[in-house]
Amino acid sequence: MNNDPRLSRLEKVLAEIAPDKRLAIAFSGGLDSRFLSFAAKYLGYTVKLLTVRGPHISAEETAEAVQWAQDNGFEMELLDLNPLQMKAVEFNHTDRCYFCKKHLFLELKRRAADLPLCDGTNHSDLSHYRPGLKALSELKIHSPLAEAEFSKQDNREVGALIGLDHWDQAARPCMLTRLPYNQKVLASDLTALEETETAMNRFFAGLNKGEIRFRLRKVSPETFEMHIQREDFKRLSEEERTEAEHLLASFPLFASAQWKPMEKLSGYFDRLLGQKAH
Repeated sequence: MNNDPRLSRLEKVLAEIAPDKRLAIAFSGGLDSRFLSFAAKYLGYTVKLLTVRGPHISAEETAEAVQWAQDNGFEMELLDLNPLQMKAVEFNHTDRCYFCKKHLFLELKRRAADLPLCDGTNHSDLSHYRPGLKALSELKIHSPLAEAEFSKQDNREVGALIGLDHWDQAARPCMLTRLPYNQKVLASDLTALEETETAMNRFFAGLNKGEIRFRLRKVSPETFEMHIQREDFKRLSEEERTEAEHLLASFPLFASAQWKPMEKLSGYFDRLLGQKAH
């Protein structure tokens, strides 16, 4: 057993949440929920994973989450839920995450039954614009990583120490973050974004240069942009960039999408909102 003091903090929090060592985790397959699941099992807990499948989540990400759960011996339940049925989500309101989380976690909590339900919110998330956190608080969902003051970096470091695979996994926010606030979410946009990002991810993976972080975003009713992490963009050769640009342009919706290397990928529309407020 690893004696890292951070792991001891997490163990103490989990013991308070689930004294009988049984719990359920809302599992997306992202780094935070994978680390929490893996660490809880490492600490001797019986863990049930509850995963939502819906139009706001890439089918490839769901398939990867299911495969990871199977490979690591977790019990898992898939739930088909569509938050786009709610107006606040359908029209991508600034507080859509609150309504989406409330809708999804009500059902997750029901499926968890007598098990305490946890999510992968980490301590770093508490300092960002996260309206969904209010919903989690109202529903009394446990966030062990936040309670144990685990940052995203702690998840990576401790994950590597205890044998978590792909501990350097990049963030993968929901597909709605690719779309501007206060515009109706089109099913055709979500489908196109998912298919194209999947193709781009597979192309980048084939280069064997590590994870290339990017987001395709709809920045106006008629305009899409390719936002790519600047440091990752610099790792691509001219030939690789040209090939990637041709691949992206082969998808009709993104034929004229501009490439924009960025220092920070996450929170793009939140930053725009802040600029408008000033």
